[in-house]
Amino acid sequence: MKALLYKGRRNIQLSEVEKPTPKAGQVLIKVSDAGLSQTQVNEFLEGPLLINKEPHPLTGKSIPLIPSQEYGGVIEEVGEGVDPSLVGKQVAVLPLVSCGECIYCKTGRENLCDKIAYHGLVGLDGGFAEYSVVNVENIYPVEDRTLLTFIEPLLVGLNTIDVYTKIKKVDKNSKVLVLGAGAVGVSVASVWQTLITRDVYINDILETRMEKAEKSGLKAVSKDELKKEQFDIVIDVAGDSPLAEKPALIEAIDYLKKDEIIINVGGYFHKVPFIPVFATLTQKKVIPSMAYTKKLVKNLDYLINRLNI
Repeated sequence: MKALLYKGRRNIQLSEVEKPTPKAGQVLIKVSDAGLSQTQVNEFLEGPLLINKEPHPLTGKSIPLIPSQEYGGVIEEVGEGVDPSLVGKQVAVLPLVSCGECIYCKTGRENLCDKIAYHGLVGLDGGFAEYSVVNVENIYPVEDRTLLTFIEPLLVGLNTIDVYTKIKKVDKNSKVLVLGAGAVGVSVASVWQTLITRDVYINDILETRMEKAEKSGLKAVSKDELKKEQFDIVIDVAGDSPLAEKPALIEAIDYLKKDEIIINVGGYFHKVPFIPVFATLTQKKVIPSMAYTKKLVKNLDYLINRLNI
């Protein structure tokens, strides 16, 4: 089969590789859709950063690796012990794979697993290929094909709510700003707008993204319209961007009200200029949100129904 192989910094090659065969407990997916995230762009330009160069402790896999963690398709074959009626079903891939044995897995925090693997990013091949093999517990049935590359981003959005509510009770009147209007940013904003508050705004340095966000029913707001200490919650999904004048994480501090919370989703692979005293004086806080936990998957049906997709 054909696949894109990430071999190192600025080195991705379309290659002929062996078609995988599903083992016991696995399914073979004929990939129809695969997304490109900013993380994958950063890995291409400056990596390997998250993509592991050494054999992964859980899977033994290292580069070359097939990228893309946001993907899905149709099940073509199943391994031993898997219900054969799954053949022909359209599914999205839930990319997180954990050891199930560390303290984090045992307490429902698989996203912090000591040996975490993630299809298309860490220790496992992803969706930029004709076929992909995944464990049967890592599939999610999807009727609408347009959702295939959004299941993982929607889970990322659910996790931002989960980490926030562990620190502070959600006020349904909160005014929320999402920085970054790529697939993940739009997904995160949609999750908050659907489940928490209608007062969600989104910003991006790319005008085309802003236009698409508005078509998705979000309130796109330009930099000129953003004011200091205007929002109760700011979610940084932008991360590192060579086009930005300054890191979104630093920009977020300006837009956040005093004694409120910034949620960081976007990845940063370089030092970020920051003077802590200004956060101390205003008690503005930054909390990270890493991927998702397995318990959140059960909320997907409810969320998708509410999204009216």
